[in-house]
Amino acid sequence: MNVTPGVFELGRAVPVGSSVAVQVGDRVASDTVIAIGHLDRRVLRLPPGDNFELLKKPGDPIKKGETLAVMEELLGLGLRELVSPCDGLIESVNPRRTGIVVTGSDREIRALVPGLIQALGPSEIRLSVTGHRLQGFFGFGQPASGELWMAGELYTASEVKRRLGPAVEGQVVLADSFVLPEVLPVLGRYRAVGLICGGLDFGPLWDLISPAGPFPAGRGLPTLVVLGGFGPCRIGSEDRDILGRAEGKRVYVAGPTAGRLVFAGPPHPEVVVA
Repeated sequence: MNVTPGVFELGRAVPVGSSVAVQVGDRVASDTVIAIGHLDRRVLRLPPGDNFELLKKPGDPIKKGETLAVMEELLGLGLRELVSPCDGLIESVNPRRTGIVVTGSDREIRALVPGLIQALGPSEIRLSVTGHRLQGFFGFGQPASGELWMAGELYTASEVKRRLGPAVEGQVVLADSFVLPEVLPVLGRYRAVGLICGGLDFGPLWDLISPAGPFPAGRGLPTLVVLGGFGPCRIGSEDRDILGRAEGKRVYVAGPTAGRLVFAGPPHPEVVVA
């Protein structure tokens, strides 16, 4: 797999209009706040026609789970609620009344990796980072960082049950070779932030992350970086040596594009050890 050692640039996406908290030339740590802005922006589809009632208008504050619209179903014999997926506000309702744009509340955006601020753009802050960048084969999820936690092998249900528990909260879990896709929801329940592995079975994974699955495009699951490939693949020796030396240290993981799946990059998922 492609490994970039030495000094390289890493871009941290920030929402347009964010309040930037750093300047070019600043040296930052992983937990340094670099900007404050809304990270969650979603379009909620409304049915065609006028068989619904909007309960909110642009600019209204909203809470996660709050009803935004009520829609008629079954020729008016039933009702369905459209609820907010997050805290925030109603940004807009498009002119044709076919979609509501929901913007999440402002949050602190952290560097996630130590480095030097190189450039400030309207939608990206670029850092100069010293370390190793490992290019993944497949992955998904938001950028995240946590201490690297070695899980060993996770290819049977008994191993998953025995090895994973509350200790993985806030950690990036490393499984050297083939893992069960069912590991991802387990890690989500225990609040792990990421999974790095050699390979996994694509069929059961697709059942989880397909548009009809319980976690479309991986939303709601920890960030995933597959370094080897689909099937029984091991992590390459160079990657394994780099990650082995990083045990207990903070590493950065990111999918190629937040909110959608990319099967043949660029962009690629990545792991950064700095």
